[in-house]
Amino acid sequence: MYSYVLGLRMKRSLSGIMVILLLTSMLALAFNIQSAGASGTIYIRADGSVEGTDKIFTMNNITYTFTDNIYDSIVVERDNILLDGQGYLLQGTGSGNGITLDGRSNVTLRNIEINAFFTGVFLISSSDNTVSGNNITANNGDGVHLRSSSNNTVSGNNIIANSLAGVLLWDSSNYNTVSGNNITSNNGPGVHLWAFSNCNTVSGNTITNNGYGVSLGSSSNYNTVSGNNITANYYHGVLLGSSSNNTVYGNNITNNDDGVYLGASSGNTVSGNNITNNDDGVYLGASSGNTVSGNNITNNDVGVYLVSSSGNRFYHNSFISNTDQVYSIGSVNIWDNGYPSGGNYWSNYTDVDSYKGRDQNETGGDGVWDQPYIVDEDNQDRYPLTKPYGGPTGDVDGDHDVDIFDIVRMAGVYGVTYPDQRYDRQCDMDLDGDIDIYDIVAAAGHYGESW
Repeated sequence: MYSYVLGLRMKRSLSGIMVILLLTSMLALAFNIQSAGASGTIYIRADGSVEGTDKIFTMNNITYTFTDNIYDSIVVERDNILLDGQGYLLQGTGSGNGITLDGRSNVTLRNIEINAFFTGVFLISSSDNTVSGNNITANNGDGVHLRSSSNNTVSGNNIIANSLAGVLLWDSSNYNTVSGNNITSNNGPGVHLWAFSNCNTVSGNTITNNGYGVSLGSSSNYNTVSGNNITANYYHGVLLGSSSNNTVYGNNITNNDDGVYLGASSGNTVSGNNITNNDDGVYLGASSGNTVSGNNITNNDVGVYLVSSSGNRFYHNSFISNTDQVYSIGSVNIWDNGYPSGGNYWSNYTDVDSYKGRDQNETGGDGVWDQPYIVDEDNQDRYPLTKPYGGPTGDVDGDHDVDIFDIVRMAGVYGVTYPDQRYDRQCDMDLDGDIDIYDIVAAAGHYGESW
């Protein structure tokens, strides 16, 4: 069985690499020809004048509005302005850029229907700009392309059916934000960070039916991908390739080829995500030093797939009803966070919970199965959890409600720190090894709740 799976994995990986190389070459071509215009070019000049059309109106050289559909490219040469399309169309003939900002700052583009250019919106060496509330569709390259640009915001747009990436950041670092967009049916990645694009945020987007969901590659580091709905993308939901120190958390990653794919990447954190119904939930190839924690990894063909990836840490994940919870080739990893923090929940494992402590040899249950969970001959979870991590906060006695009995039990061990014999892991809400005011507050916040 696994010879077939491995062969399929290698085939899919190679096809993915070929797609990336193809996209990269096409993107290079896009940059080389980006200066080509449509049938003409409209300029908003540095002095505030508009050249090349009578369909953009301004009274104050600050707010510029469309008065009709426009069929040319626009180049903005003035800072500190608003360009409002009023819902009108900006349409090209398949080449050039819809709107170009070169060296601009504090320009807002909104409410414009941009389609049929090569690149819908192109920013180069530009900062503090906003692209918001536009429909950017059916361009032959990228919907929005940021190159060597910082502190820009791309938000609330519909970015649909572009031939390359929905949003591309190329060598663009320092606080660019891509948030709240509908990014759908683009042939390349929905959002693609490439070539040293560092310290950016991709959050709160709906990213569906693209080639990839979110792709970080070529040393794009220290980025945050959070709170996105990443579903039904053809290849990977989130791809980290040759990238480090990125954070992927709080996303819904469903029905992709791989949910989260790490290739030749290290120091990344994948936490608190809902990773369900993918071929592989989390795939690591030639990657080390990553942390995968607190995720719901459910109903995937393989929960975690590892190839030549050692020295990673997995804990507080819930592995539920995956066809194979873990499949590992040449990989040795850590599957818990020590005691009392604990390991993972495994839906296919049941033991007894009669003992507690680091060696599970002290009388009294602690929410950890007494025997380790054997992943394979080289890997084991020393402290497998008896229930999914992040379950009912404050239900110390496990009777499905938070009441005075739970609070009294916590108060009885208040101030106790592991390895004191009185330490009660069930009362340690944050599993930091001591029972303090933070644990009491966490439980009290759910007082009276039942499930």
